[in-house]
Amino acid sequence: MPSNNGSGKPYIDCKHVVKAYSVGDHEIVALRGIDFTMQRGEMVAIVGPSGAGKSSLLNLLGGLDTPTAGQLRAGDVNLLDLKGRARAEYRLRQVGFVWQQVDRNLLAHRSALRNVTLPMMMAGLGRRARSQRARELLDAVGMSEHAHKRPPQLSGGQQQRVAVAVALANHPDLLLADEPTGALDRQSAEQIMELIADLRARYGLTILMATHDMELAAYADRTLTLRDGALGQDLTAAEESPPGLDEEGRIRLPPAVRAHLDDAARIAVEVRPEGVLLRPEQASEDDTDGLLQDMLPRHNGAGKRWWPFRRGGSAREEAHQ
Repeated sequence: MPSNNGSGKPYIDCKHVVKAYSVGDHEIVALRGIDFTMQRGEMVAIVGPSGAGKSSLLNLLGGLDTPTAGQLRAGDVNLLDLKGRARAEYRLRQVGFVWQQVDRNLLAHRSALRNVTLPMMMAGLGRRARSQRARELLDAVGMSEHAHKRPPQLSGGQQQRVAVAVALANHPDLLLADEPTGALDRQSAEQIMELIADLRARYGLTILMATHDMELAAYADRTLTLRDGALGQDLTAAEESPPGLDEEGRIRLPPAVRAHLDDAARIAVEVRPEGVLLRPEQASEDDTDGLLQDMLPRHNGAGKRWWPFRRGGSAREEAHQ
């Protein structure tokens, strides 16, 4: 369960965070004034389609990139102040990463054990200590029997288990997971999420996960939407009114979501890969009679009749017979 150690101060604090990239003569804004906080020990899922800005946000929090504007803190670290070696030390010791792509998580030529010991070697830990820690982590993720296998010899789910162990090698406070189950089948994905939930409790992790899968996001304490670089509604259900279908097939929505739909004359429903979108729409005035009148011929004072054309061309006239 999340804890703030009684201080009330958030562990992750993002204020007005903007990230823009220059591509040729164009500027692409990946994040548009992000504001959100996380308490220590909390798990938050960011849900959105590809290109929404999820990876950009994780890269900023992981010290892999810097904001264009805004304020960004993780614990006592002001990420905007980190430069050079200090930034590298933050990435190495305080943050663990789990990516969707295997080649970003593991080195194919190293065994599972040697993949886990690598971050500790870079941090200067002695051989005996890093071997002991690596074996402990491989046991924690259920991969002790495969310690000496290389990634190509492992299944996708096994590779991600080793990747989680690598991410936890240097006792990080923060675990960033970017679509960690995106390349796995449903059963393996659920096993990885259960593993992450177990390790969160065991090691006191704070976890931010990006995903497009609402079912997997349900493992988190909170679920936030991110679309076109802007954070949207907190989808976390109120305990007294959880979302879902009632016995008559009607959708129950959290109060904060209903507030956006109450004044809508109609609600458009759109099925997308990341979920179902409900969009409020206003009724347009029914002007059928006016359209019919426009289609009928009219008379002018010179004894001719004409038909108006709304699209292209000009009005056509002919002599009234």
